[in-house]
Amino acid sequence: MPAQFVTSLTKDNAHEDGIWSVAWSSKNALVTGSLDNTVKVWDTESGELKGSLTGHQLGVNSVDTNADGTWAVSTSLDSQIRIWDLEQLKQHKIIDAGAVQAWTAKFSPDSKHIATGSSSGNVNQYSVETGEKVQSFEGRGKFSMCVAYSPNGEYIACGTEASSDSATVLLFDVATGKLRSTFKGHAMTVRSIAFSDDSKKLVTGSDDKRIMIHDAVHGDTIRTLSGHSAWVLSVAVSNDGIHVASG
Repeated sequence: MPAQFVTSLTKDNAHEDGIWSVAWSSKNALVTGSLDNTVKVWDTESGELKGSLTGHQLGVNSVDTNADGTWAVSTSLDSQIRIWDLEQLKQHKIIDAGAVQAWTAKFSPDSKHIATGSSSGNVNQYSVETGEKVQSFEGRGKFSMCVAYSPNGEYIACGTEASSDSATVLLFDVATGKLRSTFKGHAMTVRSIAFSDDSKKLVTGSDDKRIMIHDAVHGDTIRTLSGHSAWVLSVAVSNDGIHVASG
């Protein structure tokens, strides 16, 4: 897109403390989570605040929205998961995950479940409707820093912190609950993870300044990309699966 057609919408002092996570909603809204303990919902066309969602007792470290833009989920340093109704701008469910058992959260493609990464290394799956834990995928005892569902809903992947040897990326089969593949190669903590739209490729970014591309179907690492001079905190795959963006 030519630069003259790109516009910027800025909101100064959007929160009273740092913003740790943002997520787009498909219904012209942007959800932000902050260390000021709040989740805020913004109108993406006007930039105006639609609602401030309160309840967390400590900083919000991750937010996500579901596919049709009706729900948001937030995790916090207070160890609670909160599910929010974005149409009514009110809380739908509180889930007490336990101490540092919900560092990050993602909606499943069908919006029925939420997957969370935890300090124990396990990836836990909760029902959006009931708030009950319905499945736990056993990790390797390393802090699960980031999680992602494959777009086809068949897999959950998580990236871990580094231990004495290396960080790992774990790929689980949702239907069986079993570990499908383990990817090694990152020398430091894996901070970000993303699937391609066809669910065949898995991209990871790490504190080791590198990006790795993995074959989710066959369990192989395809390529390692370098060039960053600091941690890779975020990765994304283009809709056509050809390009990877990182930062």
